[in-house]
Amino acid sequence: MSPQSISKLTDDNYSEWSVAMEALLVKRGLWEVTCDPATKTRPAGSDNTKAVRSWRAKITEARAEIILNLDPSQYAHIQSPDAHEVWTELRRVHLARGFGTRMAHRRALWRMAKRADQPMTAWIADVRRAAFRLEEIGAPVSEEDRILVVTNGLPDSYSQLIVTLDSTPPDDLTLENVITRLLNEEARQTVSKPAASRAAPSNTLDVAFTAATKARTPIDRITCFKCSKKGHYQRDCPGSKDESANVAYHANLLDSPTLNPARRSDEEDEIVAW
Repeated sequence: MSPQSISKLTDDNYSEWSVAMEALLVKRGLWEVTCDPATKTRPAGSDNTKAVRSWRAKITEARAEIILNLDPSQYAHIQSPDAHEVWTELRRVHLARGFGTRMAHRRALWRMAKRADQPMTAWIADVRRAAFRLEEIGAPVSEEDRILVVTNGLPDSYSQLIVTLDSTPPDDLTLENVITRLLNEEARQTVSKPAASRAAPSNTLDVAFTAATKARTPIDRITCFKCSKKGHYQRDCPGSKDESANVAYHANLLDSPTLNPARRSDEEDEIVAW
């Protein structure tokens, strides 16, 4: 089995990192010596007893596990050889935030907006993560605030749903209820999109394909623009062919010396001159 790994701690992800790191230490059987001070977890007996040696090994292993999951920028906070002291120092550094930091995080929370291509589950997870970070630095976020942030960041296609939420009884307006309705609305909009795209071609190729595959009008319903008769197009009009033949016939008459005296006289004048 491959070793468990988590995202390394940086200056911006302590809230998520601490949750994952705690789970990893619990799984390795090292959380007890990390969350409590050595004075509380040290077993009875001298330093040479098996229990004490095992306890010291766990402290060393827990500290090593923490270090392996740190970004190098965090190494300055791990001077102590004790896992509990390292854990406490990391928490103190990353959660020692003042009023300005809490205000900045609150502004960021209220300015959140769902991306057009973002699934609803991912959007809800982003809001919960931002609220969790605020609570970690001592700025509680109520359930109503979470609902307002989740719905305020939605695109216009969810406007009708927001109107229906406005008429929901207060006792039913819970975060879980809102999430369920948002997921159902997303599914409804996803199903309706393919039909809309078929009804309106989205680009030039779609328009060309639609025109090419459009059913052709039967020939017996076609009216010629030249002779006003049905059954053929203007380019195939028999009248056009007859007219062309008549024009060619009269052109031959004009060029014939036999049928055109004026043409014969011109040729005789040329002979005499020669």
